[in-house]
Amino acid sequence: MKRYMLTISLFTTVHAFAQDVQISKGIKQAMDRIDTNIIRSHIAYLADDKLKGRYPGTEGFQTAVDYVIDQYKKIGLQPAGDNNSFTQKLIIRKSLVNNSSAVAILKDKNGNTDSLGFARDFTPAPHPLSENVNTEGQLVFAGYGVEIPGGYSDYTGIDVKGKIVVVINGAPPGLMSTLTAHFSNAGNKMNTAFAKGAIGVVTVNPTLRPGTNPNPVIQSNTTINPEKTAAYGRGFTGNLKAVLNGSAYFFRKIFLNAGKNAEQVLADLKNGKPASFDLPLSLAVAYKTTHTDFESYNVVGLIPGADKVLKTEYVVHSAHLDHVGIGRVVNGDSIYNGAHDNASGVASLLEIARVYKSSGAKPKRSILIVMVTGEEMGLIGSSYFAANPTVPKGSIVADVNTDMPTVIAPLLSVVPLGAEHSSIMNHVKFAAKYLGLEVEKDPEPNENRFVRSDQYSFVMNGIPALHIKYGTRSNVPGFNLTEFVKQWRAKYYHQAADGMDGIFNFAAAKTYVQLNFLISYSIAQTLIRPNWNEGDLFGKIR
Repeated sequence: MKRYMLTISLFTTVHAFAQDVQISKGIKQAMDRIDTNIIRSHIAYLADDKLKGRYPGTEGFQTAVDYVIDQYKKIGLQPAGDNNSFTQKLIIRKSLVNNSSAVAILKDKNGNTDSLGFARDFTPAPHPLSENVNTEGQLVFAGYGVEIPGGYSDYTGIDVKGKIVVVINGAPPGLMSTLTAHFSNAGNKMNTAFAKGAIGVVTVNPTLRPGTNPNPVIQSNTTINPEKTAAYGRGFTGNLKAVLNGSAYFFRKIFLNAGKNAEQVLADLKNGKPASFDLPLSLAVAYKTTHTDFESYNVVGLIPGADKVLKTEYVVHSAHLDHVGIGRVVNGDSIYNGAHDNASGVASLLEIARVYKSSGAKPKRSILIVMVTGEEMGLIGSSYFAANPTVPKGSIVADVNTDMPTVIAPLLSVVPLGAEHSSIMNHVKFAAKYLGLEVEKDPEPNENRFVRSDQYSFVMNGIPALHIKYGTRSNVPGFNLTEFVKQWRAKYYHQAADGMDGIFNFAAAKTYVQLNFLISYSIAQTLIRPNWNEGDLFGKIR
């Protein structure tokens, strides 16, 4: 991509794709004017103790919503929520298992029974739509529970209709990190089993020993749409009659009389060889779930597009506004402020919006600035918005997500999680080159980061999306940035220590804002909307 100056028109032009993307003098000056003190002030407000960790449904979260709306108005964004407001209301449902009600019994073909131990052999997943689970079905072992169109399948040669599927955690070897994360995701395994006709799923970690708590709190969260009797979230299980988690003890029990060598089966799976078969057992399971519903809000602002045709299409900037609230006391502090996670991401989006409005930029497509609720509860705010957006769903062309930018060292390289699946990667390369940044592959594929943030909700609705994460490049000889980030994360991630007195590099925050702005601006200016790579698996979801 060639970059040069036109001295007469004062435009920086980068030959990008079907057309030239021009970075005007006004845009360049607005990017240069990004004020790190403003970024700091946004983070400081949202991470203040008075917001008590911004847990959805609390006064602290509502204070964060009010702050963002006020900033939208000051910046000059238009309301794009429900009924010409800045908010999209949704109902969050907390589902809690009644532990004493949970019963699970294995039965063999001769009618012999074996009662499973709660919290030792199994724990039930709360059912988000039903208060009473009572079902029974034959067990079928289905390996990882994965089916890849045109490739690997754990369902070849087995019939799971009306049965309960047993799957192990993880995914087949040899996949890129985003696909490993996707196929490892429990929600994907549930959806696949349901599509095959299963009535229940038991997910097993063959190495997991039970914890020491005989009465654990078993809770899940979903977003409920009462009118459609539907729910949304990364790990939604409501289509199935029952979902359980099984321990290593459970795994050994079901293989005891199965005529199969458990260790050999696991070895085959690790080598990419499916191992699926009927088990000579059925499982009867019953438990009760208590539901508590409350309101929460996504906050949606609009920058209208300037092109009379393309303005009806939208590029979304998303970031989650919530954090985990109040938790266990650590060093005398129980408020989990979430300064990095994700007050820094919210601050980034506010500054991106300010660049658009203060630079005179006239994006051809419209821009939506969306602060979502419930990310920490299972991506439920973004799941709801992506499935039920406040604009026509088919008009959203891309999502650029920001979650915990990790601005703790100079930003010299970036990892665009998800961009490798679509033409969005071209826009990332354009923006990175303009800023002199390197683009890297995921350095931590085992972290399954791709499914742990809100861009995944858009991908699961057929919308190309990405999430910019920190790269590994450092300008300090001998300094291992990856190891430093791991140590930082152990101390600050989802901890009471994640406050304003932690580590910040606000110059990196400025670069991060510039990068994400340039990505969305490039998408907004390019006539051809982002498209999935030919044959890409995510392109077949919708």
